[in-house]
This record gives sequence, structure tokens and C-alpha cells, in this order.
Amino acid sequence: MTPLSLRTLTEWTHGRLLNATGDETVTGVCTDSRKVRRGDLFVALKGERSDGHRFVADAMNQGAKAAMVNRPMDLALPQLVVADTLRALGDLAAHYLHHLRSPIANRPSPIAVVVTGSSGKTTTKAMVGAVLQAVMPVVIAAESYNNEIGVPLTILQAEPQHRALVLEFAMRKKGDIAYLCRIAPPDVAVITNIGTAHIGLLGSKQAIAEAKAEILNWDGGQGMVDAERTFASVAVLPADDDFAEFLQGQAKGEVITFGFSPDADVRGLDCQVGWDGTLLTATDGDRVVKVPLPVLGEHNARNALAALAVAKALGIDWDIAAETLENFVPPKMRLQRQRLEPPGCWVINDAYNANPDSVKAALKVLKALKASRKVAVLGEMLELGEYHQQGHREVGEAVVETADLLMVVGEGARAIADGALAKGMPARHIVQFADADEAKGRWQALLKPGDLVLLKASRAVGLERLL
Repeated sequence: MTPLSLRTLTEWTHGRLLNATGDETVTGVCTDSRKVRRGDLFVALKGERSDGHRFVADAMNQGAKAAMVNRPMDLALPQLVVADTLRALGDLAAHYLHHLRSPIANRPSPIAVVVTGSSGKTTTKAMVGAVLQAVMPVVIAAESYNNEIGVPLTILQAEPQHRALVLEFAMRKKGDIAYLCRIAPPDVAVITNIGTAHIGLLGSKQAIAEAKAEILNWDGGQGMVDAERTFASVAVLPADDDFAEFLQGQAKGEVITFGFSPDADVRGLDCQVGWDGTLLTATDGDRVVKVPLPVLGEHNARNALAALAVAKALGIDWDIAAETLENFVPPKMRLQRQRLEPPGCWVINDAYNANPDSVKAALKVLKALKASRKVAVLGEMLELGEYHQQGHREVGEAVVETADLLMVVGEGARAIADGALAKGMPARHIVQFADADEAKGRWQALLKPGDLVLLKASRAVGLERLL
């Protein structure tokens, strides 16, 4: 972050200063007192479990130059008092991005490339970030920096030399993405897909599609800086999705579609999944590239197509993009292959998160790879609401087509076993554990040398603890 005066921050956040003249400058912003660096502005956020105001003194001792607080603190520290520190953090980031984009001689305005979707958005964001980073200075959002806290903190890492911000927008309810768009208006908006993630919070896939489509068409937002900007210049959208037509209808700017559909602007011609990764052949109608991706699965090939579509939108040479994707390093616990000794088998660790669509995609990977026996270790998928039983049963039915042995972890995942039984999997091929702790003590004894094992569940299950 470029140094900013407290006077400027006060204007941007509509706050008031205590213990300061306004000439003091801060060189960074932090919300974790343990990570404060000298010169930072510490933002005291109040959450469900903790109140950042309790740690203002710790932040001061760590070297914080000032604190943004909801209420004055009895400390000899410059304080910026605001009505709501979370909202003020968003205002601060919005103004800062606007500041970076202001007309200054010999300094191009940084673009914002934003990725959202029901699944695959973190991997797609990482792929897009890698492609852009090959040709320009870029700030790429860290894992999980995708909400009303993480997005502002990512923006505030940018400096004048950066030409792009690659952001990820998550949401749990209607309006979340629109709020983030007001902080960081996207120049290029990417939607990976519309699936069942968070369906319990929104009620239907149509509602999910409408909430995700906020990235294409949002209102200016009271109090935000770029209120005149209400839509992305380029929308990169999935051609294969059930909601493809709906999403394209919501876009006001240029649309570039991607996928394996014959109608896709950036089209996958072939996809071969093997032990070493996924070989993708793609075209935009003018050229064809072969990309040996170091990740598994057709769904990851589709994520790569989205990255190629962004490259097309920004005029990045496809040879550079393809070479970058070939050397792409995937995020942790996303179909990561590792050896388990004993008993001498391979495990595909995809335990970062799960919903019915992503589990089915992972099961396709399991099916595509050759092994003497295939084992699916699956846990509960959360936030499905009324779709909980059906979603788990559908996954169980899909297991029958892909695995020889099913291990179900947790009472909430019992419907996976029910679905597998109903589809014809013998009961002797299904093992159920009460929770991850019980599974950890017993599951390896059920494995054999040469097995290929998939681990997949929602983040809260912590299925990676089995390893």
C-alpha cells in the first residue's frame, strides 16, 4: 500500500480522529493484531466469537501507527473512530482503488479481474492470476480472501506499479456480491458455474444464479466511489451451464463464453485425464493450443478454459497463457495426489470443501484413473438446506459408478450410504464412521496396496486429518 495520511483516511471513511493531527501516515492495513507490522493501521473488527477492540493495545505494542475503532479506546494511540469498522474497511479499499485508478501521467489504471461461481473459483482465480502475472505486475487474492474482509485487504496490498488485481468473490446471501462489486468494480467478471453450493442459504439454483449474476450487473451503491460504474466491461461465462442463457442475458458488456459446448467462444476440443494430469486441447476459432495441465479432471480443464478466455479478453498471447497453465501450481487440498505408506496406495486429497457438484466431478476423476481398487472416502456436505438428503443420496448413487469401496464419515453423510445401497452397491462394500476421529483410527486398516483413494467433504469435516 502507498503511504496515506490519517486525514485522508478520515475523509474516505467519514470518521473522526482522536490523538492525532491528521498528518500521521500509515503504510499498511491489518485486522490481526498478531500480524501487525510497524506503521500499520489496525482495524478492530467485531465478529461472532471475538472483538478486535480487545487487541488494540496488542496492536499498538506490535508497532501499529493507528487504529480504526467503533468506539474510543483509552490508549495513547492515534484512533480513527467510525460507525462500523467493517463498512469503513470497505470504504477505505474502494477509495484506495479509485485513488490508484485516478488519471496520473505515465501510469496505466489497474484493472480488476474478478472470479465467482459455485465451485472452482479458487482454482480458476489462481489460474487467471498465473496467466496475468506472466505478463504484468499483479496482486492475486490469497486463499479465502474472498469476502467483505479479504477483498478489501487484497486491494490495499496494491501499489502504483501493479497493473491488475485478481480477486475472488464469495457469497452466502443475495447482495453479497453486489456489495463487493461496489468496493472493487470488475473490469472482467468471470463466473465458473452455477451449482448447488449454498443452496440451503438461497433456496434454489435460480436464486444462486441471480445472486452470482450480481457480478455482471450491480447498482452503484450509496456512499461508494465508483457509483457511476454498474457493469463489467467483459463477462467471461460458462457455455455448458444450465444457466448459460440467463447469465448472458444479464451481461451488459462484451461476453466471452468458455466450455466444451460447440457454441463456446473458447472451446475445449479434447480432454484426457491421466495420472500425470489433464491434457486439454482448446481453440478460440483462430488457433489451437494443447495444454498439459498439472491438475486432474475435466472440471479443472474447464477452469483452464476460463483462464484462456480471460487471456483472450485482455489480448494476452495464448502461447504464453498455455505455457503458464502447464506450470500452474494448484491450491492445497484440491485433488492433490499423495502416497500413503502403509499400506502402499495413492490418495487424492480433495478435502478442502465439497458440494454435490464438486463431489461428482471428483468421482469422475476417480473413475478416469486406472487402479486395482478404487475407494471413496466421503463426508458431509454442508449448507444444502432442504436439498441435504437429496444431494447426499445423489452422490451415493454416483459412487456406485466409480468406486469399489465406500467409506462414509459422519452421521450427516449417512444419506450417501443410503444412495449407494439403493443404487445396488453391496452393503459389505460400505463402511460408516461416526466422525473423522473414529475414521482416523480405523480407515487405513481397510486399505490395500495399489488402492486409489479419494477424500472429499465440506471444510468443517476436516477430512484431511485422516492423513
